[in-house]
Amino acid sequence: MKISEIRLFHLSAPLSEPIGNALVFFPKRQTLLVEIVAGGKSGWGEAWLAPGSAAAVIETQLAGLLLGRDPTHIGALWQTMREATEGDGAMVAIAALDMALHDLTARVYDISLVTLLGGARRETVQAYASGPFFKPNGHPYRDFEREIDGYLEEGFRALKVRSGFKPDDDVAAILATRQQVGDAVDLMLDFNQSCTPRRSISTAAAMEDARLLWIEEPARPGDLAGYRLAAQHIKPAIAGGETLTTANAFLPHLIEGSMDILQPDIAICGGLTGVRQVANLAQIYQRPLIPHVWGSTVNFHAALHLVANLPPQRGGGSSAFPYLEYDVGENPLLELAGRPRLNEDGSISVPEGPGLGISLTAAAFEPFVTSSHVLSS
Repeated sequence: MKISEIRLFHLSAPLSEPIGNALVFFPKRQTLLVEIVAGGKSGWGEAWLAPGSAAAVIETQLAGLLLGRDPTHIGALWQTMREATEGDGAMVAIAALDMALHDLTARVYDISLVTLLGGARRETVQAYASGPFFKPNGHPYRDFEREIDGYLEEGFRALKVRSGFKPDDDVAAILATRQQVGDAVDLMLDFNQSCTPRRSISTAAAMEDARLLWIEEPARPGDLAGYRLAAQHIKPAIAGGETLTTANAFLPHLIEGSMDILQPDIAICGGLTGVRQVANLAQIYQRPLIPHVWGSTVNFHAALHLVANLPPQRGGGSSAFPYLEYDVGENPLLELAGRPRLNEDGSISVPEGPGLGISLTAAAFEPFVTSSHVLSS
């Protein structure tokens, strides 16, 4: 069996109103879906970060390395792509192709993705609501109380709020959120790289009564000294790494002890092959890995299967880690195969079907396609 086609679909879904964080707002959701075809079957991957650039890298540098090759030789193909590209700029494109190769291979063998990854450690995964998000043209926290009530009604038992607006407002908002959700709900906070390390430290100290499970991105990704400083003074666990593209980039944080929870994104950090390298480091250093999840239903379900395979670790929450990030902002691309549903306990069941366990067709996302290309030998 040989790879006969690589299909690229650039999707864009306008939002009813912009959403974002203290660093950036965005008016639409967009991603590059990648379909690899071989032997009458296909698998899906995606690149939501800089989808246009990822498509160009696939077309000009990577497609020729895969077409005509056996798609089940995932590790060898990943190494071939990695060796043929310089720097980390191609890792998003490699991630999309690697994700699709995993999905395709699992479908070829008629097994679930988590089985291909080594087998399920759990049948359900605890999810946390990643939201609310900031909104422009008014106070960014204005809808938080109403939206959080909606998450609780939906069944979430953990949530992560955005922060980094103004210190006094940030503290007031997170303390009000803790009072609103009560003691039984896990509560996390994301600064989204918007604060200096010292401001993150002082704001976190004033939030102590919120009993946060972790604080995310208290410094910019490359600021190792900032992470070191934050880790010395912030009491909750420090989480980060969503924009890092290689396992090597996590190693300094592990050596320094400046990152307690590793958050690689499968669609950024070299796909499932790349993130499993991070998982090996996490296990060596006894740190939990909780992947960052953004984009469409493809990345979401890839993360769901990955998390189902990871070892359990106690992190101080109501359930053992790892958790699954569930982006609860408006996102039509997350619903291309039906909106993922919570169980009564706030968990999500791992699909038992082959590959990602979802049925995705071009017809499902046709309204969002802005461009498409078919690459063949």
